[in-house]
Amino acid sequence: MPLFSTSKLLATVLAAGWLAEALAGKNSDVEAGIAAYNAGDHEAALAAYAAAEAELGERPEIFYDRGLALVAKGDKDEARKAFERGTESTYPDVHASSEYELGNLDLDAEAFDPAIEHYIKCLKARPDHANAKWNLELALLKKKQKEEEEKKKQEEEKKNQEENKDEQKQDEEKQDEEKKDEQKQDEEKKDEEKQDEQKQDEQKQDEQKQDEQKQDEQRQDEQKQDEQKEKGEQPQPQPQPQPQLDKADLDKALEQLDAEDNFQLDRPARQIRVEKDW
Repeated sequence: MPLFSTSKLLATVLAAGWLAEALAGKNSDVEAGIAAYNAGDHEAALAAYAAAEAELGERPEIFYDRGLALVAKGDKDEARKAFERGTESTYPDVHASSEYELGNLDLDAEAFDPAIEHYIKCLKARPDHANAKWNLELALLKKKQKEEEEKKKQEEEKKNQEENKDEQKQDEEKQDEEKKDEQKQDEEKKDEEKQDEQKQDEQKQDEQKQDEQKQDEQRQDEQKQDEQKEKGEQPQPQPQPQPQLDKADLDKALEQLDAEDNFQLDRPARQIRVEKDW
């Protein structure tokens, strides 16, 4: 749906009808302003409207014409002020057209709610304003589209936030697991170190115990020798440990003895002298 404006056509209509009626006659400065506006000379139009205002006073109808020239010039802020003054007119056509132009400014700025409000006011003053009906539908459509876009954007942002939260949660869980693994490894390492220390302590205690036993045995031997000396006894030599014979060596020795024996079976029995009995 295209955006319609009153543009030059309404300015000409005002000069021919509404404004002449409102001003109780034609005004040369107003007519000069309308002619300059139609010719595209907006600065000349504004100057002519200013001259008309100086003569006739601040009339809502002149503000409406000034608003059209300001819109054409590109000064939308000042045009808005002029159209707002134009809505004060008691003439339905001037009032309705001022509301319509305000709606166009808001629609162009994508301020859809104020635009809709101005179009409705225009239609209340002039129910047959076709352009206001058309632009009202356009404003409602664009408002709906904007709301849907904003809703979709919010849903996407919410989805992204949830995904970010899930990723953050997964990262935190992963960090917690890694931290637990590190703690577990540290504990295992400490346990191994503790076991090694305990083993070393046990070995050290065993060595000390063996040393003490050996010292006790030596001390007992010395005491025994001292007692024997006091009694005048010769100290008994300590039995020396006999070397263990290897079975193979023992078998070899027996084989050697058998080889040196002249009697293969057994030693001869002792000979007994036999008396002669014949």
